Amino acid sequence: MRRLQRLSSCSVLALFLASPPALADLTAPQVWDGIESALQGFGYSVTATETPTGDGLDVTDVTMRFDAPEDNATVEISIESIDLVENGDGSVSMTFPASMPITIDAAPEGEDAVTMVLDYGNSGLELVVSGAPGNMTYTYSADTLSVALADMQINGAPVSREEARFDFVLEDVAGSTVAVTTAGTSITQSVEASAARYDFAFNDPESDDAALVSGSMEGLFIISATVLPEGFDANDPQSLAAGGFSAEGSMGYTGGEMQFAATEPAGTTSGTTRSGSVRLDFAMDDAALRYEVKATDQAVSLSGPEMPLPVDVRMAESAFRITAPIAKAEEPQDMAFGLTLGGFEMSDLLWNVFDPGAALPRDPATIAMDLSGQVTPFFNLFDPDQMAQLDATGGSPGELNALTLNNLTIEAAGAKLGGSGAFTFDNDDLQTFGGFPRPNGEINVTLDGANTLIDKLIAMGLLTSEDAMGARMMMSMFAVPGDGPDSLKSTLTINDQGHVLANGMRIQ
Repeated sequence: MRRLQRLSSCSVLALFLASPPALADLTAPQVWDGIESALQGFGYSVTATETPTGDGLDVTDVTMRFDAPEDNATVEISIESIDLVENGDGSVSMTFPASMPITIDAAPEGEDAVTMVLDYGNSGLELVVSGAPGNMTYTYSADTLSVALADMQINGAPVSREEARFDFVLEDVAGSTVAVTTAGTSITQSVEASAARYDFAFNDPESDDAALVSGSMEGLFIISATVLPEGFDANDPQSLAAGGFSAEGSMGYTGGEMQFAATEPAGTTSGTTRSGSVRLDFAMDDAALRYEVKATDQAVSLSGPEMPLPVDVRMAESAFRITAPIAKAEEPQDMAFGLTLGGFEMSDLLWNVFDPGAALPRDPATIAMDLSGQVTPFFNLFDPDQMAQLDATGGSPGELNALTLNNLTIEAAGAKLGGSGAFTFDNDDLQTFGGFPRPNGEINVTLDGANTLIDKLIAMGLLTSEDAMGARMMMSMFAVPGDGPDSLKSTLTINDQGHVLANGMRIQ
C-alpha cells in the first residue's frame, strides 16, 4: 500500500488533479497551498522558496521527501522551479522543468545500500488548475512523460549504464485529477496514454550474468479515487484500520508485447510474450480488500539451454479475483475467490512429447473456479500488535461460516468435470471432522468423457488396466449414470448430524 501511495503522490506532483470548474478565481498561492496539502496527506514533507511575481508565484528549490523507516529508505523529489501564472479566466497555469530528479536511498537491514537517481522528464507538458480552494481541478496533457535511471550506486560504488539501465516512456498523455481537501483529502484521478515503452537491462561484469527486458503497451488508462481521513499517517499501518480510509480504481491497457533474455553460465534463455486487453480493478477500505485482474489473448514463447525443446503456449482468457475482510468483526463478513485459465493451448511440438500419435483431443483446456462465502475475522490484518499476538499464540485468525461453490469447470483432453454446491459450518462442533468445523450442505458434480479418456490413456501406455479398474470402481461408488453417454453425476451431502452421503447412500 505504501508503494501505491508513493506512486500516487508522484502523480499528484507531475500529472495533477480534476473536477468541474468552479466560478471562483484561483490565485497562485492557493494552488501551491493545495499541492502542499495533498502531498503532506500522502506522507511527504515539502520545502520550497516562494517568490510572488506580477502575475503569480515562482516556487524554487522545491524538495519533497518521503521517509520509510521500516525499510531504512527515503524518496526525495527535487524541482529547480515551478512557475504558477494566474490566467484571466480564474485558472492558474503551471510550468515545470523538462527534467526533475527523483533520488531513492535504501539500506534495508542485512542488504546492500542502494542509491538511485531517476530522471523524471516531460515534453509538451501543459497543466492548468481551476476550481476553488479546497476543491481544485488539475487538467494536464503531455507529448511524453518519461522516467530513466540516471545514476546508481551500490554500497557507494558507481554502477555504469552499461551495467544497469532503465527507461520508461508514456506517449500522448492526457488526464485530470480532483483534489478536495476539506475534512481530510479526497483525490480522484483519470489518466490515458496512447502507448508506453520500457527497456530494462543489467550486466554483471564479475559473473557475466545479464538480463534484458523490453516491450510496449497500447491504450493505457488509470482511474482511481482515494480518501485520506484527517490525521492519516502513511507510515503507520494502523491508519488503514482507523476508519475513513478508502481507495478504489481500475487500470489496464488494450494490448502489449514483451521480449526478454537472461544469460547465465549455462547459456541464454530468451522469449516473448504478448497479450490483448489487461484490466485490474481494486478497492480497499478499513473493512475489506477487493482485487480482480483479467487478461485476454495471452501467448508465451520460451527457449533456453536447460529446456529440452521450445515452449509455445497460448491462453484465450485468464482471471483472478479475491474479496477478503481485513478488520476484526463480530458478525460474518463476505469473502470470495475466483480463478479462470480458459482456452489454454500448446504447440504440437509439446503435445507430441507424450502423445505422438495424436490419440487425445487437442482442444483448448479450461480450469475455472468461483467461490463465495462468509468468514468472521478475529484480528485486524493491518494492526501490527494484533498480528504479533496471533503469531505468538498460534491462534486462529478467524472462522469459516459459509462457503458456496458457484462454479467448478475442468475441461481437457475430451473430458469435462463440473460442480456446484454450498455448505454452512458449525464452529461449535470441532470433533466430528477432527478439528474442522462441521459442514452442512451438498455439492453436485458431473463428469463427462471420463471412460473414453481412460481408454485412450490405456492405449497410449500412460495408464495400466489395473489402475484404470481402480479408478472406474471409485467412480461407480460415488457416481451414477448421467444424462448422456459416458456421463456420470453425483450429489455429495453432509447432513446436520455429520453424516456423509453419496447420492443418498451413507459412506461415513
